[in-house]
Amino acid sequence: MDDQRKEEQEYESIAVDKDVNQVENNVDEQGKTVENMGTDGGFSEEFAENVSNSVETPEDSVNNSVDTDREVVQNFVEKGADKDDTVEETVDNVDNTALDVENQANFRKKDNGVWWKVILGVLAFVGVIGYCWFATGGGLWKTADLAIAYLKDNGLYVYDLKNDPYMVNDSVTKGGVSNYYYSAWGANVSEDNGDIYYMAGVNADSIGDLYYKDIENKNAKPILIGEKVYHFIRSADGNECAYLVKNGDKMDLYVFANGQSQKIDDDILLQNGAYELSDDGSYLLYKKNIGEKIALFSRIIGEKESVKLADSSVLSFISKKTNIAYYLGQKEDSYQLFQFSPGKQPQLIAEQVTYAELMPNNQDVLYCAMRTEDASFSQLIEDDITDLSSYDEKRQAQIKEIREKMNGKEGMDPIFQDCYLLNAGGNKIKLGETVISAVSLQGKGSYVGGFYMQAPEPVKLSKVTSFDEAMYTYYAALMYGQREVFIADKTGKNYLLQDKKAVPNTIQVSPDGKTAAYFVQDENTGGNVLMVEALDGKSAPVQVQKSVEQMTFLGDSNTLVYYYNYNGGMGSLGMYKDGTPQDIEKNAVGVYFPEDKGEVYYMANTDTKTGNSALMKFDGKGKTEIDRDVFVFQYKENGKFAYLKNYDITTGIGDLYYYNGKTSRMVDSGVTAIYIY
Repeated sequence: MDDQRKEEQEYESIAVDKDVNQVENNVDEQGKTVENMGTDGGFSEEFAENVSNSVETPEDSVNNSVDTDREVVQNFVEKGADKDDTVEETVDNVDNTALDVENQANFRKKDNGVWWKVILGVLAFVGVIGYCWFATGGGLWKTADLAIAYLKDNGLYVYDLKNDPYMVNDSVTKGGVSNYYYSAWGANVSEDNGDIYYMAGVNADSIGDLYYKDIENKNAKPILIGEKVYHFIRSADGNECAYLVKNGDKMDLYVFANGQSQKIDDDILLQNGAYELSDDGSYLLYKKNIGEKIALFSRIIGEKESVKLADSSVLSFISKKTNIAYYLGQKEDSYQLFQFSPGKQPQLIAEQVTYAELMPNNQDVLYCAMRTEDASFSQLIEDDITDLSSYDEKRQAQIKEIREKMNGKEGMDPIFQDCYLLNAGGNKIKLGETVISAVSLQGKGSYVGGFYMQAPEPVKLSKVTSFDEAMYTYYAALMYGQREVFIADKTGKNYLLQDKKAVPNTIQVSPDGKTAAYFVQDENTGGNVLMVEALDGKSAPVQVQKSVEQMTFLGDSNTLVYYYNYNGGMGSLGMYKDGTPQDIEKNAVGVYFPEDKGEVYYMANTDTKTGNSALMKFDGKGKTEIDRDVFVFQYKENGKFAYLKNYDITTGIGDLYYYNGKTSRMVDSGVTAIYIY
């Protein structure tokens, strides 16, 4: 799962005392992700004023691509075919959110008339926060079974999965907020379980003190890293940590490494993705407002000076596997894609880039760029006139005027884009031509899905009387042309789906690469209809189920599991195997599909008075009950997770358990929340 592509959408908290319709609307938000909740608390809205426009998100690029295409064509027609109104992708904003998680946990017990709504509201939130847990801690690169940090009586506790848990800090908040129901933020454990960074004394402005603690040594004293800290990120091994310190109405950037803190820069841009630490902790990327532009800088940890990479940048990300950075820098009215490694000069990859994202394998990069090698009007107009003298004087003047514009020195702006897969070695593989939009697909196969449209035949000069008429005719043909939905693999091989209504960013390809599952929109309800299609094209697509919320192939098998008929916090779990749909569970909640395990986890038999359920797993063959009276669980890795049992919604506390894939162990009682990681 791509933490850049899928961690930059706005998260909205849920008010449990509102009606079920409001709860259901919030559950729809589980398709969005929470970048900052897991480690350090989100950027609050008061600092969202200087968010800049940037490259479009995958969701926008796919869902809005055709509409955007048609709007541009219509604008061209309305404006008399001005040169600047060509069919090209817009450049929207990926760093366009500021997250503010509000505390709404303090409420009184409702009367019997509305209490069931409260329960269903919290059950709905199970699905949302479960996705947040995955978004902040999951993904293909997360393999470590991390220690569990949890909140109890305003104290931070840690359980290293082996020894007894102990308290790290007894004053997490001082008038501030560090949890929302059973989910807490502001603490992060290293992947080797050796240490923890955490916030304490958090005030109402989400400002607190940042500490480092060796958790292998219970008696080791915490080290105060910085005061007035607002946000932090850390390297995988915990040896380095970057953090923001509030300085008046601005934020300064610091790095903690080798036991020392170093100020990197002041007045850092406050938006998601404004600074990033490489996974190996060797360098930083960060952004600053300079004049009316957002400049991108890099700093190697331990060095005294930063290097400006771009005067104006709209997108940057670092591969967790290779620690190579990629960014888009503005050049006049377009964007260039660069590859950067610390200590080396940035390498130009492509110009006139319209889209870029890190693939789910956290190594390759998908990007699209306008085709520039053929920027002549001969793409649009075919000069089929061989004898000019055969026309009258008026017609000859029309033909000459059109030819002059066709042969103008400026040429035309590109109207088509090609998409490529870029690997760490700098090799490019073309994935498709005349692409409208493209997006990476979930899974380990490095597949890409998207829309493309066949280029219309050029308009014959003999059939038009003016240059504007020729342009109008061509763009109209482009606008109403046949849209194709394609899947491309990492070698560049393309598959065309038979169903032209397939939504590309919902496509999943089976592990053997022979079958695609995807959603189409139900024309009557607007819900998702799950379809399955063989990629060899020898059989028609099969409709599996209507009103589907989530789906995935189970592990390395071709068994498709899906969650459908969601209503008020509950839904049904189904399976499509050997060409036959089958029911797994009715009234399931908190359904979770891990990417590292051929199982699905969920809760069933929910007590609507308490919200507690039976915690279940399904492996494609049968169901297994893990425990009972469970309220929520947080998946870790390889079938292991933490969960809260006997949770009391009126007091907001429960018993914490750890499941190691085989057996459960009670960790502590009276627990308020589990830290997202």
